[in-house]
Amino acid sequence: MLSFVLLMSLLAGQPGTAAQQPDLPDRATAIELARGGQYVEALDAFRRLAAANPNDHEARLWIARLHVWMGHPDQAEPVYRSVLLENPNNLEAMLGLAEILIARHAAREARDVLERAEPLAPDDAEVLALLGQAHREAGETTRALAYMERAVAIQPNEDHRRLLEQTRMFHRHRIEATGLFEDFNRSIADTLGTDVTANIRLNDRLRVFGRGQVQRKFGTREERGGLGLEWRWTAATTIVAHALVGPGDRVLPRHDRLLQIDHTRGPIEWTAWYRYIEFPIARVSVLSPGVTGWVCDRLNLGFRYHLAVTDFGGGSSIQESHSILVNAGYRTYPRVWLNAGYARGVESFDTFSTDRLGEFRANTVSGGLRIDLPTLTSILGVYEFQWREQDVNMSRITISFAQRF
Repeated sequence: MLSFVLLMSLLAGQPGTAAQQPDLPDRATAIELARGGQYVEALDAFRRLAAANPNDHEARLWIARLHVWMGHPDQAEPVYRSVLLENPNNLEAMLGLAEILIARHAAREARDVLERAEPLAPDDAEVLALLGQAHREAGETTRALAYMERAVAIQPNEDHRRLLEQTRMFHRHRIEATGLFEDFNRSIADTLGTDVTANIRLNDRLRVFGRGQVQRKFGTREERGGLGLEWRWTAATTIVAHALVGPGDRVLPRHDRLLQIDHTRGPIEWTAWYRYIEFPIARVSVLSPGVTGWVCDRLNLGFRYHLAVTDFGGGSSIQESHSILVNAGYRTYPRVWLNAGYARGVESFDTFSTDRLGEFRANTVSGGLRIDLPTLTSILGVYEFQWREQDVNMSRITISFAQRF
């Protein structure tokens, strides 16, 4: 008798329960909304589907995907991770999480995720391309290149070709040649200069380079040259050192020694260097911290400060100079970058000469264009205009070529 009463109560309660549950959205309609760009409506629909059935991994993956499309990868990441906790072999969740990790430069964690994905889909071009990006971010350029070449062989689309090209540019040897022309508004001889650097990759962690410079400034032709190295100490930290000498120089430095440390953390690169520069009439010690950050994959902003202490040969002849530099780079097309900058004080210690010694006061604005060609060639053109004290102005045009081989 009790069983009959319970059964009748259950049956009687079913219509009421069903009436209290809202109708669930149609999955096909939600997908159509997502693909049609109606992300907010689609996100709401998939959230309702996932709330009704937490085991609906497809709905949760759509939620993560929509967060990425809406520019909120930080909200997508925990969703991908939750799916992987319940299904460690979910390939789509692995790829989605890896893309987010690579975008925020967590290369080692992305590599670990993708190395679990590779056995599940050994010939999947997307898996191979992401593995290439993760290894490149981790400084393992040889393995990165191998993965990118496999990805292009399987699926030679534009994105994979561009990633392969970027990896080759990062990995290979390179020769850089720069020519500059300076013109002053006063009766000062124009400046012509050439700078050539050969940068040779020894392995994934070590590069060596040789540099030579010839310049005619203030009517005097001078030369200097030297050697340097780049050592990738860790995946995030690189040390650069060089020594340049020009024994008979009077306008250019006779000795120029540099020690630089670059450290990347997420989208931010921190830089600090010390430079010792020696002229016949003065010695200059320069300390320079700087930072460059990526606002997005198309825009980066940089700031740098220089403290230069110049000793003219006596304790009472020491002068300090402070300089600041601000620059920005913006990618307008996949191969084209626009650059702009402003400097107060010394604008560059790579072109440092005797006219910038001591308490140098000047304002410099610059604008440039960089083009990266499919032949692994980069062309950079920069125009600078500088206002100095006593109504002295200078215009400088610099054209640089870099070829990888």
